[in-house]
Amino acid sequence: METIKSLILTEFYTSSGYLERLIFAFTELEKLQYSPRGKNQIQKLLNDINLFFEKQFSGIEHTEETNWDSYQTKIKASNNFIEAMIKLPFISKQFEKISMAYINLLYRNCYEIHNMLLESTQLDIQFPKSGFIKEENIPTISQAELEFRAPLFYVDEIGLNQYVIEAESHSYPNQSSLSFLQIKREEKHDQFLHKGHFCITQKNYEGAKQNFTKARNYKETAEVLTLLAWSYSLLDDKKEAKSYCLRAISIDSQYGPAYNDYGNYILAEGHLKESLRWFELAKRAHNYQNREYPYINAGRAYVLLKDYEQALTEFSLALTIAPHHHELHDTVAKLKTSLEKKIPIFSENNNKTTFDSFENN
Repeated sequence: METIKSLILTEFYTSSGYLERLIFAFTELEKLQYSPRGKNQIQKLLNDINLFFEKQFSGIEHTEETNWDSYQTKIKASNNFIEAMIKLPFISKQFEKISMAYINLLYRNCYEIHNMLLESTQLDIQFPKSGFIKEENIPTISQAELEFRAPLFYVDEIGLNQYVIEAESHSYPNQSSLSFLQIKREEKHDQFLHKGHFCITQKNYEGAKQNFTKARNYKETAEVLTLLAWSYSLLDDKKEAKSYCLRAISIDSQYGPAYNDYGNYILAEGHLKESLRWFELAKRAHNYQNREYPYINAGRAYVLLKDYEQALTEFSLALTIAPHHHELHDTVAKLKTSLEKKIPIFSENNNKTTFDSFENN
């Protein structure tokens, strides 16, 4: 019973926190609550809450009018009531169902408010960190439309019970229900990361983006944001790719791939000297497994700048880091030969370098 209560309480905090972020953006940042659609949306939220309490508890008066000075107070009071109910020493099955129904009520309204924000603003509101919630399929919305909409989350009672069974039979004796829930979130996060990488290998870049987005819903890290950027770049959306790289850097300033990939995207746009600054930042980052990449990309930038000596230096440094990189060996050999024999690096016919086939992400 304690396990169920802890899980429900965690998901209550997840849903109410999600709503709180949306309400803040809705009211304080964009003032959308004063628009006709905004007023209707807030009124619907309050009506849903009032009807919920009328149905579940007797003696709760239902009000139709919105008081703009107190509607946030009403939402907070309702949330406080449900939180106190979940925290009761003994929570009955009926109260469990009531709590989950209230969480789903919040998610339904979050879905509507979030999509209003997406349609009206450029704000990037973080999705909830999923536990045993799922994304509901909306049959009236096409797949193309879904790409520009927030998902509808909901609490899955079957999934909750499965979590409880697994948590109570878990082999680690000191594992609390909340830490077990975190383990399950990590597993889901990793599962969607693997699916995203597989989609990349199949050149299913849309599928990769969807799976990386789902991984982000479970845990937002610099890694998953950089992977999202990668999928957007493969879909030829460099603007979104760069945006996700910058967000990754804001989360973890020592995550090297985000700097490298951002430099790669602006290099492709022709900003050669600017890209070198980002490759230097990538070299200095502490968290980077494939440290040869920014040297390789800096080498490519110097080739395009016709600074072939410095390009050779960058490629050679990359080779010391990745001595088994066969294509890199070939690149260094070609560049050395070109410099020694003074063979033009650029072809007169197509004005492309002899190293155009050599790229990395």
